[in-house]
Amino acid sequence: MPANYSEVYGSQVVSALFTPLVTFDIKTNQTHLEVAESIESDDNTVWKVKLKPGWTFHDGEKVTAKSFTDAWNFAVTKKSAQLNAYVFGEIKGYDKVKSGAAKEMSGLKVIDDTSFEIHLVRPWSQFKQLLGYPAFSPLPSVAYKDPRAFEQRPIGNGAFRIEGSWQHDQQITLRRNDSYAGTKAKSAEVRFKIYQSFDTAYNDLLAGNLDVLPAVPTARISEAKGQLGDRFTESPSGRMEYLGFPVQSATFKSAGVRKAVSMAIDRPAISKAIFRDTRIPATGYVPPVVPGAAQNACGALCVHDAAAAKAAYDAAGGVPGDTFTIGYNSDAPENKEWVEAAARQISKALGVDVRTRAYPKLAVLLGDLSSGKVDTAFRTAWTFYFPSPENYLKPLFTEGAGENFSGYKNAEFETLLKQGAAAKDETAAAAKYAEAERVLLGDMPYVPLWYQGSMVGHSKRVSDVVVDSFRRTRIESVVVK
Repeated sequence: MPANYSEVYGSQVVSALFTPLVTFDIKTNQTHLEVAESIESDDNTVWKVKLKPGWTFHDGEKVTAKSFTDAWNFAVTKKSAQLNAYVFGEIKGYDKVKSGAAKEMSGLKVIDDTSFEIHLVRPWSQFKQLLGYPAFSPLPSVAYKDPRAFEQRPIGNGAFRIEGSWQHDQQITLRRNDSYAGTKAKSAEVRFKIYQSFDTAYNDLLAGNLDVLPAVPTARISEAKGQLGDRFTESPSGRMEYLGFPVQSATFKSAGVRKAVSMAIDRPAISKAIFRDTRIPATGYVPPVVPGAAQNACGALCVHDAAAAKAAYDAAGGVPGDTFTIGYNSDAPENKEWVEAAARQISKALGVDVRTRAYPKLAVLLGDLSSGKVDTAFRTAWTFYFPSPENYLKPLFTEGAGENFSGYKNAEFETLLKQGAAAKDETAAAAKYAEAERVLLGDMPYVPLWYQGSMVGHSKRVSDVVVDSFRRTRIESVVVK
């Protein structure tokens, strides 16, 4: 389901099967109209949407205004349990639908088959960009008859349609949608092969059994450059990684302890030894590739200083028993290496016993985080879904947000975010977001670790392999030679 994924590979498949109202330019990240013919607002509160003609779902059903509004209402309904329901939170009536008191958000008003209005609870100048997030994709009427069955063989309006069903832990096969109303894909078929090991995938790439690997294993970066030559590419992305804390727990309730942990981690050393310098040590919660990002917002709090870390830890009273655990998903092999390295650094600097806990898959860790079952520190990451500082602050740290795994809440922080969203120009908005980030750094619910680029390898059989800032391969552009 478009509103029920939380990682880049799910996004990759969803984006192939579904097309939202707007998309983003691969180079500039500027917003382009896609299914929408126009999206306009006089006050940034009421947004009027007009659809282009000719868009249909893979089963032939026409894409209408209700295809969008019904999908969004479904995403928010408590019974649907969609992970990304929170992204609709600024639409009027969201709370009532989320609680079960209403079935439809009052802020969604269908005018006719090709036009509808979106009424927000407050002005939001960047709302048009948000509509490019795949969660805002439309759904056909068949999706609601048996949602669980639909998940296994989704019907979208995207450049590709699914062939057969999702073969869990094996593959997902897509065929080009020749009735696509947008720019048609250049490849007739795409098979997403699901691996349990990036090393196995890389070996398949070398053997000619795989054409595109969007994440070359970090440990093999050096050899990949030699083995693949110009078929290995690096590009910046909007992804960053964190060490998170359940801030309501007795172990991590002190902001002083959390800051001490941040200063105990030697980011450059880990980047060099484990990531082969493919990670850039974080200087704040917003990567530099994002327009309006504050420069070096974190300051000394993100710089390794064992003495300052120990002093801060002692001043904060430490943690019970001077021991804690870091949880991580082990399906990405480098996680074990860097988590154990960070654990050693923290243990040495603070004089504590830091242990690690491996979760078998990211989905398992995310499931436990979402249900509040994780009482340890934890590894997590984020890739923006629209290029704005707000998108690194609001989804992860506002109260009740689906990705707020720390349980963090701060009224001043949320007020500043709202002021940024209501600002009339980008300069004023960036200033408010920078203020909000300073508040967040004062509380440190997550430790910003590093920014990650995309390391992509491809076979000789394909060309025009490009990865965007969202770390998605633009599969519609790939050419099979």
